Amino acid sequence: MTSGEKEADALFPTSSSCTPVPHAAETEHVMNYRGGSVLGKKTILKSDHFPGCQNKRLTPQIDGAPNYRQAGSLRVHGVAIPTIDGIRNVLNHIGRQKIGKQARILWHNLREEPVIYINGRPFVLRDVERPFSNLEYTGINRARVEQMEFRLKEDILMEAARFGNKILVTDELPDGQMVDQWEPVLVDSVKTPLEVYEELQREGYLIDYERIPITDEKSPKERDFDNLVHRISQADIETEIVFNCQMGRGRTTTGMVIATLVYLNRIGASGIRRTNSIGKIFSAGTDMTDNMPNSEEAICRGEYGVIRSLIRVLEGGVEGKRQVDKVIDKCDSMQNLREAIGTYRNSILRQADEMKREASLSFFVEYLERYYFLICFAVYIHTESSALHSVSSEQKSFSDWMRARPELYSILRRLLRRDPMVLLDIQV
Repeated sequence: MTSGEKEADALFPTSSSCTPVPHAAETEHVMNYRGGSVLGKKTILKSDHFPGCQNKRLTPQIDGAPNYRQAGSLRVHGVAIPTIDGIRNVLNHIGRQKIGKQARILWHNLREEPVIYINGRPFVLRDVERPFSNLEYTGINRARVEQMEFRLKEDILMEAARFGNKILVTDELPDGQMVDQWEPVLVDSVKTPLEVYEELQREGYLIDYERIPITDEKSPKERDFDNLVHRISQADIETEIVFNCQMGRGRTTTGMVIATLVYLNRIGASGIRRTNSIGKIFSAGTDMTDNMPNSEEAICRGEYGVIRSLIRVLEGGVEGKRQVDKVIDKCDSMQNLREAIGTYRNSILRQADEMKREASLSFFVEYLERYYFLICFAVYIHTESSALHSVSSEQKSFSDWMRARPELYSILRRLLRRDPMVLLDIQV
């Protein structure tokens, strides 16, 4: 058996664990007549794990938990969405590092798309016409997405009852093709993520679970930063912090960067000098003619016009960027959040296909905005460092801090959102 076949066997059920593959007409009938409140017509349940989702360079490789990694020796971890057994394996792995102690863990699920566990495996709701694209619910809150998952569970159980206690699911083959198959279903074999983590708590794991929905490939909202600051800053300094999204790449890496920035500030190692003017805005012009980074090295360093403008007007911005860059480099096992901006910039410059060029431009804008907010956040947690050690309601949230500095939003609008092609110095 090849390594690829072994990987596929680990990720997918064998034919002996599933009922026969349905006929095409049977599949079409199920898709057309789905009538649940969440699992509706033309929607599918796609397996979250697929061949090739494991980054082979990462170690250790934990069964059922693709792309697990740790930010150096820090208590910050990231992982793709695990199976239920994979979650246990991650918790046990982290626990083995706590000599004589059981690990206390804050686990953050950063997915905004509805997810469900069936027989221990994670499945995500997708449109049958776009099986590789996430359904976006930008701005959705924790309560609503978890309510959707409970309704999805009810839809699955109701549909399974009509088809002999089985549900139609979709897996992805190594060649990228989709295959439908029947998955046997019992009442206790379908669980929402919240139910899974509550069950693990009852098993004795010291795990505090929170859902913080973030749109894939985009920056967290200011309230998401605030949620993470509140949870991490109120936890014991030795608490282990874990993030997951789908593949454990963009959203998870961003969470790891935020957690590391908070942790370093808590232990007094932010690297930002303390002055009374930190966080203040200077009246520097933002109509810049040197929008384009002038070398590949400058691109790798993230020296775009919108970033240079930010650090010119925001006191502490230079140090904030330097600290963010160090943390990004420490957490870059899956993706370097700064260098990824340059990857899409180069794609825009070289891509001949207009649709692909537009897609690259969209990613470029979102990634650069994410980088911008991380620098703002690094300065914020330094100016409001007492908020990381106090439960006082007098401390400013990141949301309030940003609102008090409208110039920071103005820079984004003028130098990024209004005409990003100008930022690239591309003639259109």
